[in-house]
Amino acid sequence: VTDPVLRERLRPDHLPLCKRLIFSPDYYQAIQHPQARLVSNGIRAIEANGIRTVDGELHELDVIVYATGFHADAFMRPMSITGRDGVQLSEFWQERPKAYLAVTMPGFPNLFMLNGPNGPVGNFSLIDIAEHQWGYIERLMARLDAGECDAIEPSMHAMETFEEERVEAAKQTVWYRGGCVSWYLDAQGIPSSWPWNFQRFVDCMAEPDWSAFNLPAPAAASHT
Repeated sequence: VTDPVLRERLRPDHLPLCKRLIFSPDYYQAIQHPQARLVSNGIRAIEANGIRTVDGELHELDVIVYATGFHADAFMRPMSITGRDGVQLSEFWQERPKAYLAVTMPGFPNLFMLNGPNGPVGNFSLIDIAEHQWGYIERLMARLDAGECDAIEPSMHAMETFEEERVEAAKQTVWYRGGCVSWYLDAQGIPSSWPWNFQRFVDCMAEPDWSAFNLPAPAAASHT
């Protein structure tokens, strides 16, 4: 960027990786195009003829391309899911979406998720994540198939313990300490993703901690 003023305006005031990095081979050329103009003021409203910023200026536009209003935490929704004793999933997740190891929740027996809340999102391959989670779910379902139990769900203690550890670890990440606002953060400003490395995730998915489900270890632990 040749213009020193524009270059300074483009300089981030937060740490790298605080937000998801976007790579483009022609971003700098596009932002310096004679017909391009950088507007960094906040948006007050979208009106019929364009966007009005907080300084009162109306930026007249023919087309607006934006995606800042999506609900990153809307797992499973808009489906209506009813758990034990009539509890609605939307009520259970009213404070923040959470699940034991991003797979299952207390009060919702035999409900298993791929890429559920608090799992690795954006920092690992979603294909690898889903494959390891499916192997974990297969091990849970095997107990049902064997007739060892009628329902499987983690205890509230297991989920809350996991969530407390996850939140404390998340506060040490650049998502939390980087100085920016991003979709990684929930309504309380806590990163909602898996804060540990991929190997820890693999280890957690390798074999369920049956005590978390109030079940004894299976007699035979052979899986194919």
